Amino acid sequence: MKDIKIKYSLIALSYLFLIFLIIISYVSIIPEEDLPVLENKESLIKEEKGAPISNESTVYEILEKKAKSIEEIIEKEVENKGKFDLEKNNESLRKFRIQVASFKEKKKSIEVSKKLKKEFSSEKFIDFEIRQIVLKNNDIFFRVINDVTLSLKDAKKLCKKILVKKYQCLIVMDT
Repeated sequence: MKDIKIKYSLIALSYLFLIFLIIISYVSIIPEEDLPVLENKESLIKEEKGAPISNESTVYEILEKKAKSIEEIIEKEVENKGKFDLEKNNESLRKFRIQVASFKEKKKSIEVSKKLKKEFSSEKFIDFEIRQIVLKNNDIFFRVINDVTLSLKDAKKLCKKILVKKYQCLIVMDT
């Protein structure tokens, strides 16, 4: 008799517990009517009508910018430099050199220079030299640069030849 009473009491307790859980879940899911609801009545994004401001630093300008080729960048810099240095001879502004490499160790620069001399030995006016450059923070670099100054057009042609041979090429303005 005791076992049956314990079984019935456990069943009754489990049903009571189930009813308790149902009531709690109902209360948690269905909110009360007087409970305040937080709602945003203004839109977070404002729509601007008309053309955007034409400033180079706007998001629209940044997104619409297309990648420029190295030639366009160089020509723009040359034009800007020419505007500021009107007193100087225009011919002296248009002298360029080709930089192929730059190392902190002179030995590496010499090795690359020798390789380039061998590969471009058939070309008459292509010869490379090593220049020591001291930067503002006192770092020393040894750059492999062609030995004669060129016009921008000739520098571009030479750079293309160097790029075909799988070397890096940088057109720099001669100072």
